Amino acid sequence: MLDAVIHPAVLLVYLVPLSLGAIACWVRWQPGQPPQRVYRLAMTVMGVALLAVLLAATALLLNGPLATPLLGMNGLGLAIRLDALSLVMFGLVASIGLLVIHFSRNYLDGDPGQGRFLGDLCLTIGAVILFVLSGNLVQLVLAWIGTSLALHRLLLFYSDRKGAVLAARKKFIAARIGDLCFTAAAILMVRAFGTGDLGTLADAAGTALATGTVPAGIGAATVLVVVAAALKSAMFPFHGWLLEVMETPTPVSALLHAGLLNAGTFLIVRLGEVIFLYPPTLHLLILVGGFTALFASTAMVTQNSVKVSLAYSSAAHMGFMLMLCGFGAHSLAIMHLVAHSFYKAHAFFSSGSIVEYAQATSTAKEKSAPQPVALLISLLAAAAIFVAIGSLLGIDLTKRPGEIALGVIFITATTALLARAFAGRPQRFVLLRTGLAAAGVTLAFFALELLAARLLTGSVALFPTPGPATLFIMMMAVLFFALVTLLYAQLPAIAKTPVGRAAYVHLKQGLYANTLFDRLIGALR
Repeated sequence: MLDAVIHPAVLLVYLVPLSLGAIACWVRWQPGQPPQRVYRLAMTVMGVALLAVLLAATALLLNGPLATPLLGMNGLGLAIRLDALSLVMFGLVASIGLLVIHFSRNYLDGDPGQGRFLGDLCLTIGAVILFVLSGNLVQLVLAWIGTSLALHRLLLFYSDRKGAVLAARKKFIAARIGDLCFTAAAILMVRAFGTGDLGTLADAAGTALATGTVPAGIGAATVLVVVAAALKSAMFPFHGWLLEVMETPTPVSALLHAGLLNAGTFLIVRLGEVIFLYPPTLHLLILVGGFTALFASTAMVTQNSVKVSLAYSSAAHMGFMLMLCGFGAHSLAIMHLVAHSFYKAHAFFSSGSIVEYAQATSTAKEKSAPQPVALLISLLAAAAIFVAIGSLLGIDLTKRPGEIALGVIFITATTALLARAFAGRPQRFVLLRTGLAAAGVTLAFFALELLAARLLTGSVALFPTPGPATLFIMMMAVLFFALVTLLYAQLPAIAKTPVGRAAYVHLKQGLYANTLFDRLIGALR
């Protein structure tokens, strides 16, 4: 049970989004402010945000989860909830937000709209913080819509660029459909459980799952939540706007990974107890997320543009996170979310260096595909490394079906890493170095898994025993991931065949889903 008192740490947390919103309003109502002044104010608030994260973490350790009194009536209104999940996300948003604002000072130096851009950054970051700290469905819905509207202003920073305008239009359409779906889902959940408090909602859903009495309308509500999350996270075929968001300043691309693009994953995890009440929703998550992950990761390797390739990579990771949610591995999904957010923000910040690196290594000789025997050896080695390290750490590898499925996918990915060492004429040093790298990656995977499970215990839903249909879909997802990994390993040989060349063209065009979306935009206009 949460203590409905205003703890000093919670009060400081409250002040952060309010201060960011105040900066945005000040810049909008009094345009022409010196960018350096806006920058200093924004950096000061983000510094306070990091301090608030530390104080909130201390309060959480000493007092357990905290909440503010409800600002509303009949169980509906505004409230902040501080638990392990919201604190991890708050720390993520505060950290990346500070880096984005700092990066923008030099990136847009001399641009006449720099002050306005910094103000819009503050507005967007403030909306995301309110979203991840929401303790009530009303605030969750309002902040969900607010983050999208604030992002829309950033997407149109260069309103004279046709690509930016088109991307903003597509994002606007997808976001408004998602807003309607989530709003309808929230109404259905309030009608079913009689409250909007997220803690009470989770407890009621857990009781309903234990007794097997699912309230009317929950099935439709969970499907609507998944549709909203898929639209927010740029799932296929609504991923096109993410590819064209590169027309906006680079800091926007980095900021997308601080609770905007990955907000869908957070939403599913936050409402996990409710989602588990309707198993077909889990199937939908696995199918949509898994297909997007496979499609986007394959299309990524066909792109010439570094930023478009990074955008496809982001879509693939978002799909993988939603698939993990379908597996019921919520703590792993959040672990992946945090790690990917920092990695991808750094990738966009250093995208210029990536271009230079690609040019410097473009003369490297093309490696041949590994032979079937080499693939088999790599698979056995990857499985042995995974089992050995997991056993040494005392991890029960058969504990949960979702984690078993993820483990198999991880083994196939490690197989691809090891198989590269067999390309051409393998040397002992290369094989040893690659084996040590695979062991290091596996150790890091288990370490992060244990850390996430320890941090998020009690704040994320525990996956119930899956039914036969859920297990079958999990197995099919694992099978397809293994198949795609095998195809990746044989990519040099496949690329030389007529089928491979034709597939390359279609994948480079994203299976033409974005083109069809462009035509739809033209028809609506």
